[in-house]
Amino acid sequence: MSQDLITRYKKSFLVRFQNDETEARYRDLQESRGRSSSAFAFAALAMLCFAFAYLESRAFGHDVAIPMYGYLLAGVLAVANAAISRFAADTFKHNLRLIANAVLAMGTVIGAVFLQKYSAYHAIEFVLLVAWLSSLKTVRMLYTFALNTVLAILFVGAMFATEISGFWISLVSVLLGAAVLLGVYIGYLTERGRRMLFLETEINKSMTNRQELWAFTLIDLDMALSGILDFKEMIALLKKHLEPVIEFDSYILTSLEGQGPKPVADKMEGELFGGDDETLWSEELLGKLTQTRQATVSAEHEEEKGMFGNKRQRFTSYRLDVPVFSDSKLMGVISLRRRNEPFDDLDMIASVSIASQAMLIFKRSSRSSAVVVDQTVPEPVIRPKKANGDATVTTTNGLSENRDMEVTDATFTESDQTLVPRDVMKKLREDEASAKKTITLMSRENADKVAVDRYRSAAVEGDPLSILIIEVDGLSKLREKDGDEVAYKVFAAIVKYIFSKVDKEKDILGRYGQNGLSVLMPKVDMNAAERFAEMIRQFVASARYKTAYGEKSATLSIGVAAITDDTGDYSSMVKRADMALFVAKKNGRNCVKVRL
Repeated sequence: MSQDLITRYKKSFLVRFQNDETEARYRDLQESRGRSSSAFAFAALAMLCFAFAYLESRAFGHDVAIPMYGYLLAGVLAVANAAISRFAADTFKHNLRLIANAVLAMGTVIGAVFLQKYSAYHAIEFVLLVAWLSSLKTVRMLYTFALNTVLAILFVGAMFATEISGFWISLVSVLLGAAVLLGVYIGYLTERGRRMLFLETEINKSMTNRQELWAFTLIDLDMALSGILDFKEMIALLKKHLEPVIEFDSYILTSLEGQGPKPVADKMEGELFGGDDETLWSEELLGKLTQTRQATVSAEHEEEKGMFGNKRQRFTSYRLDVPVFSDSKLMGVISLRRRNEPFDDLDMIASVSIASQAMLIFKRSSRSSAVVVDQTVPEPVIRPKKANGDATVTTTNGLSENRDMEVTDATFTESDQTLVPRDVMKKLREDEASAKKTITLMSRENADKVAVDRYRSAAVEGDPLSILIIEVDGLSKLREKDGDEVAYKVFAAIVKYIFSKVDKEKDILGRYGQNGLSVLMPKVDMNAAERFAEMIRQFVASARYKTAYGEKSATLSIGVAAITDDTGDYSSMVKRADMALFVAKKNGRNCVKVRL
């Protein structure tokens, strides 16, 4: 739901929403609020009826008391209906009681005219009841207009029956007609005001929900796209991450690399792009996306023949084109279309943000996969703390030019396999057996595959299972300042320390983003995992790492989560740990946070 709905509704004179779904939501809201609004309406009617009964007792009550008793009956009935409205849930019955009570009160006025002859205050009473009935929230304006018209005609008929002069009948007829029309206008303005307030509330709620989904989507991207090295695969996966934030009916995407000035679609879904004969991405559009680096929106039309052979434009859909950049180069375009409403500013900003974040993750994965490490590099030695409380990490051969950590990966032979193959587990055990020489960090994708198997076993056996998501604070700044080699040595030393403390028979270490890793700890509950996380955090915070550019330091932000009865699956447990890491970073870093 976008701001455009309010703009279109303001331009329309219709009371009803043009969108059936929006109209249904408004009706549901009105029904849910029917009890409280009906109670106030009955209370107002009771006050009017008791006031009219008092006037009758003062004016004509001694001669003809029937109207006074009629008002008292209508007032008592209104009080009873107000009490019932607080407990009854059927909105239809609320409306029936309102109409019946209104007919009784207005019929009493008509009866008073017939029994006592017309008096000016009868017309005032009737006009007040007309205004009350027109302002009802739950009864539709058309029904109140019809009821007011019929009762006004009966009022004038009662005047005829009492032989009132034609002048007064004409005057009262004009007065009542004006009152009925004014009641319709009041009802129209009131209903339009309620509907405008409903639209504004719904749009604000929708914007808040979409912003929350946008934030969670950016977090989920890191878990979903890490380790993907094919650009076309990465850009194709963006569809399911755009769906929660942006509504669209059809989408199409293209990877521009290797294509000429008229790129063709790599993937298409939905009928709104099916009838295009010409290229969907003209040179003009690609040039605009390259210059602005922002998404573009447009309303698309097609020509059709009108009367007398004239051509006219027929609206087909709204379109959003999202650029995907690598630095300053336009790598691809994602185009979305929908019929119901135009794309708004949040759609434009969120789509570019998601595409940019995905590209950063893709570039990070590409850099990580390109690292080649000499397996003969000796293991770093972690020296005991010095007298001043600092710990120094160095290598056995001093400041070697070779890197001091091997980042390898176990490759799966079957991409659709859900359990870990035996040959992979055998290789993992062999790698763990030689861990004194090298350290193996699995890629994000393959670590998750192993972890899913461990998660299933823990869920079936009822065993505890915990996961730590660790990020090295300030590593990006260190990389910018002193280069990749220094940042790599600090990261390697931290990983080797963590590796020396985990259970190498059970625990799984995997890459997690550019500056972090994950540790899956089977048969370890949340409390033990939190203590372990705090222990490694304290050590790293007090350690110093010798590099070619002098001693460097680092800290850790750690998120912890564990399997629970309502965890759902492995991915939801990882998401909770990722959210705990997010909280740790928001709380100043260098801390451990747990997400239940």
